[in-house]
Amino acid sequence: MLMAVLNCLFESLNQILRKNMERRSLLDNMDGVFLVVDEIVDGGVILESDPQQVVEKLPSEVVLCDMTINNVGMIEK
Repeated sequence: MLMAVLNCLFESLNQILRKNMERRSLLDNMDGVFLVVDEIVDGGVILESDPQQVVEKLPSEVVLCDMTINNVGMIEK
């Protein structure tokens, strides 16, 4: 069960961060990370283990706000 929760956390964060799983992007999007953890577990009780369901429950601005200024600058080049 722990493996399913960790896989769900990893896959959900991968979808939100668009496979940019680096320390800096995690820190920049810490609010989204906390929301993902909150959707998966609440009070020690596992609520969800499907990453697609977790991402669908998140507000749309969390999923779309993962572009930092550096990422935008790299795209423009």
